[in-house]
Amino acid sequence: MQLTEFRVQNYKKIRDTGWVSCGNLTVFVGKNEAGKSAVFRGLSKLNPSDGEPYDGLKEFPRRRYTDEFKKQDWPAASAKFSLSDSEKAELHGVCPELGDVQQLTCTRHYSGHLAVGYDAPAQNEPLTRGDYANALRQIQSNVRRIKAPEGKGGDLKPIKDAVLETVQEQAKQQGARPSTEAVPTAEVETVLNHVSGQANEDWQQECLRSMVDSLENLMSKASIGDRLGAANEWVEQNIPQFVYFDRYDVVDSAVHMPTFAQQLGDLTAPKVRTTRCLFEHVGLDVDRLASLGRHKTEDPGKDEIRRLVDERAIHFSSASNAMTNKFQEWYEQRRHRFRYQADGDYFRVWVSDDLDPSEIELDQRSQGLQYFFSFYTVFLVEAQDAHQNSILLLDEPGLHMHGTAQAKIVTFLDKLAVDNQTLYSTHSPFMIDGDRLERARVVYEHEDGTTKVSEDVWPRDKDSLFPLQAALGYQLTQSLFVAKRQLIVEGLTDMWLIKALDQAMVSKGKPRLRDDVIVVPAAGVTRLLPLASMLTGHDVEIVALLDGDEPGRREGKKVSVRRSPARCLGTGPGG
Repeated sequence: MQLTEFRVQNYKKIRDTGWVSCGNLTVFVGKNEAGKSAVFRGLSKLNPSDGEPYDGLKEFPRRRYTDEFKKQDWPAASAKFSLSDSEKAELHGVCPELGDVQQLTCTRHYSGHLAVGYDAPAQNEPLTRGDYANALRQIQSNVRRIKAPEGKGGDLKPIKDAVLETVQEQAKQQGARPSTEAVPTAEVETVLNHVSGQANEDWQQECLRSMVDSLENLMSKASIGDRLGAANEWVEQNIPQFVYFDRYDVVDSAVHMPTFAQQLGDLTAPKVRTTRCLFEHVGLDVDRLASLGRHKTEDPGKDEIRRLVDERAIHFSSASNAMTNKFQEWYEQRRHRFRYQADGDYFRVWVSDDLDPSEIELDQRSQGLQYFFSFYTVFLVEAQDAHQNSILLLDEPGLHMHGTAQAKIVTFLDKLAVDNQTLYSTHSPFMIDGDRLERARVVYEHEDGTTKVSEDVWPRDKDSLFPLQAALGYQLTQSLFVAKRQLIVEGLTDMWLIKALDQAMVSKGKPRLRDDVIVVPAAGVTRLLPLASMLTGHDVEIVALLDGDEPGRREGKKVSVRRSPARCLGTGPGG
């Protein structure tokens, strides 16, 4: 399934984001406290890989909790999914009435209930409680009008009374449930069996035939509801898992196993989730791992203990090699090697790389490496290698990395999103592809203090827009390094004059600027020298055209003193 749109409601400071479209890779931009993490965590609990449900006490908007929370079962997150051809065929097999469905909508409520809707209605409507109640009242009326054959009046009365009692009781029960709710086949079947069970002789069967026929038709219609229910169950079992990961949930390099074994029941405790995933990846039970570290050499059964220790060492070696090999596909900064070790009651992670073979504890490596190692471990275990059925929600990936490394992460996320739809948040301009600004969604704080998400109209909040503006500016700046011959002038006016002179030379049939030379305004004489130095560092041939005034002569002298490869020309008096 492909996520096409989502919506978060009634979650922390979010009242309603509205429907937000997303593609294979979508970036959410906003300043701190705008609500990016709330959007991601609220969406993730639609079908969380870590199994954590909504907690109304902690997650429902605090200002509304006392007055509103208990009034209804509030929706928290909704998502629209498009179906592949194979998924449409499978759904049609479960419920033939849904043969025209192309897209479905899922909404998770605070109670945990998942409501499922389809873009095409079922070809035949199921039996609702309102329709069933009306049909039962009609059956009652028909029963009262039954006429007994001659001489059978006394025998018919107890049959009619028994049927009426059952039908009346069933009709009364329908009023206690929502009128639009589908009626299970079993309920109708119970009434049908009771009515048909009253007729043992031919004349009795003839008297009740119309009632039996009506109930059989109702049961056939109710079976549609059963199939729709089965379709909803199929949807709940097959919607993608959301793997949410934030930058704080990183693995410790030394885990005290007895303490961690006591914390396992609380997945909200710091680092428990990632550490649990690490042990699952290694393939050993935590309690067993801890007990192996506490044996003594004089313990009986030394051979058995030795075998268990050998088994643990083999598991560690295999898992270490697997992580080393797979991690290279994710993290391309350099080639790292991981080694897992059990040291008494401690489980340790050591890291070396191709530039320095010395082993260093994981928590002594860069924040970026720690983040990606932890994220990959969670993804590997919680997605259970069913990568194509997991949607990744990454909160501030690469936050601790250099700008150029962040740009490489975007390239990596592009590759990752081919098989795993990925949504990530950032406030770094280097994490935004300036050529693909259509991927960006702006998360901002509305005037009423709630979180909003915009994808078509950018808000006026300058802080929220800054990463997008900076990304666009950075992308434009990169074009400076493409042209290898450049004429740098002080400002836009100078550039316009040069361009006008160039066109005048063309009209006179005179030589003009070469086609491979571009004119670049430096936005002021004080910025010209740093720009020239940066460009010459990228093997760009430049000529600087300065005004003949005092600032221009002063900057020209600086160029001469520094022996810059840039050539300096002056204009005006004294130039």
